[in-house]
Amino acid sequence: MRGPVLSRTSTFHFEAVRALWSSPFNGADYGEVVSAVSRVRPGDFESWHRQWASLAMTAHGRGERLSDRVSRGKALLRASNYMRTAEFYLDPGDPRRMDCARRSRTWFDAGLAALGVDATRSRIPYEGAEMETIFLRSPRPEARDVLVVHGGFDSTPEELYFVIGAGALERGFHVLLYEGPGQGNLLREFGMPFTPHWERPVATAIDSLARHCDPGSIIGVGVSFGGHLLARAAAMEKRYDAIVLFDYFPGMMQAFAHKMPRPLRGRLSAMPAWLQLLIRLNARYDAELRWALGNALWTFGVATLPDLIAEIGRYDDGQWAEAIEADVLVLLGEDEHFFDNRLAHDFARRLTSARSVRVHEFPGAEGGGLHCQNGAVHLAHEVIFDWLSALKGADQ
Repeated sequence: MRGPVLSRTSTFHFEAVRALWSSPFNGADYGEVVSAVSRVRPGDFESWHRQWASLAMTAHGRGERLSDRVSRGKALLRASNYMRTAEFYLDPGDPRRMDCARRSRTWFDAGLAALGVDATRSRIPYEGAEMETIFLRSPRPEARDVLVVHGGFDSTPEELYFVIGAGALERGFHVLLYEGPGQGNLLREFGMPFTPHWERPVATAIDSLARHCDPGSIIGVGVSFGGHLLARAAAMEKRYDAIVLFDYFPGMMQAFAHKMPRPLRGRLSAMPAWLQLLIRLNARYDAELRWALGNALWTFGVATLPDLIAEIGRYDDGQWAEAIEADVLVLLGEDEHFFDNRLAHDFARRLTSARSVRVHEFPGAEGGGLHCQNGAVHLAHEVIFDWLSALKGADQ
């Protein structure tokens, strides 16, 4: 862990840096973030919620009283991101989750409106439920290329605006942010868990572009576990011209095993009773593991550890990597803590049908070494958009 430590609880530190990740595009302010996280008791999820919700309410209340539209819009965007952060560690059954999510969405929309961002939120029929999308129209009238962006294990469409959407608008792209099963409103309102068949929500999202524009190039961006889901989808859905794995993410079983002591990794698939007990005991003292297990049971739609192991085993890249035909950018950080970085390089070598493949590993010493370049969004954007610019030049 490099740089100043914001919390003695490592997962709290990472999530506080994640909140700051949004600061270049008006989603956070350093002083506000530090003031909130400094009052959170180590390892205490309820304390985390209380301090971040208080900060969100304060930022929202102050923003609503401002007559200057720019200041009001920025305050509402920060309030939205802080409320997303407040929800993060709540138990899946906690009724406050829905209220936090509703406030975060409402304040986000109001913030963009105050800043004059052309954004359209839609609800699209999807397998008996309704998928939410946010289409961000480029301010450049000649724009046609579109970034189609989704998150992973724990993100929301609103957070993706700060991570990549706003930066893409600056560079003349349209942007479609969307949720899939296991995410956002599809999970919270409709109880729809993750599916390994990510080409299905992708098809719905890409089809919806016709409502908003006549797309030129379609560039997929998958953030965190979304990188795995995007790669799987691109193997089946051939409308992508290019994909950005921001960052690469391996099969979920490999990521889960990486958090386990090495002697236990080979026993996970059987999941004997003694190992289940050991994992639960460890989770009492490891806040990140405790949260990850609870979130995984919820988002994958299972009730027990053996069921979870069986389900996440379906998320594996061993069978389809060779079918990806788009240009591929694979990002990873030197200090990645969810998996062994060698897996990303092995995956890239298996992209034998891709038009082009580039792997970029961010050095920790330059600030981009954390998972998804957490806290270093400008470094990530430099690589992503320069790669896209070079692809565009090669096509002309």
